[in-house]
Amino acid sequence: MKKFLLILLTALSVSCVWAESVQIPTVAVLPFEARTRSGEQNADGKSIAELIGISLLETGSVELVERAELDKALDELQLSAVGLTEKESQLKLGKFVGARILITGSMFQSGDKHYLVAKIIGTETSRVMGCSVSGTGDFAGMTGELAPKIAAILEKQSEKLLPRPESVDSAATQLKSTVSGKQRKVFVRVKEEINVSVPDPAAETALKALLLELGFDVVNAEAGADFTVTGEAVASQAGDYRKFTSASARVELSVFDREKKLLATGAAKESLAGATYVIAAKEAIEQAALRLSGELFPVMK
Repeated sequence: MKKFLLILLTALSVSCVWAESVQIPTVAVLPFEARTRSGEQNADGKSIAELIGISLLETGSVELVERAELDKALDELQLSAVGLTEKESQLKLGKFVGARILITGSMFQSGDKHYLVAKIIGTETSRVMGCSVSGTGDFAGMTGELAPKIAAILEKQSEKLLPRPESVDSAATQLKSTVSGKQRKVFVRVKEEINVSVPDPAAETALKALLLELGFDVVNAEAGADFTVTGEAVASQAGDYRKFTSASARVELSVFDREKKLLATGAAKESLAGATYVIAAKEAIEQAALRLSGELFPVMK
């Protein structure tokens, strides 16, 4: 019976929707670094970031982290907005603001020419791509040439910059080195809201399939369970993306032991686009839940 349930849950969680949904790059644009001592150019670095952000939003091909949210994260993490070269810092900032791609850059002058150089960084893959423009005009004016090049990279190369979509199998492979269910009992309940009349429990279905794959006994009552996984999942429409309808989702999960002691808690965001809003919303919630399980489930080792 359990084997049948595992097959059924896995089939439900990965059934053919990935052919109908695509990841939306969530991007944070950092101020460009001025490689001179000119205060005017340092101010230009912030203006360039703003102009690039506006240009990317106009393409409708990205989800942009708000400037206020980015500045707050940099302050709390005590990171510099320029020269963010450490992979660990990039990942930390990306996770904090929900950005999978960081755009950084520099500006400098050589002879009579001005140069703008952009780096597009996948925070989870550590892949880096770049583009540049040069000219004799002012730096802010050159942004109009640089922004389309950045947008083209994000549209054509985003699959290389973004992590591969999660599945029950890939999440289980990641966790099996540290987690062994040993038939211990787990109760799972995730409240879900995607603004439709009868929401389908995408997060709960995927998490149950994952726990079964890891060797746990998923039970229908909280009483007597060795672990309890509870949480909430919400999704809402996020406009159009290319020819698709997009959805943004947020999943919050908490793991408790038999004595109701909190072992781990966290949240994850995901933005996806699909043929319909329901497909996008369900897949976004499932992806966020599976990625978050990789962080939280090791406490059940």
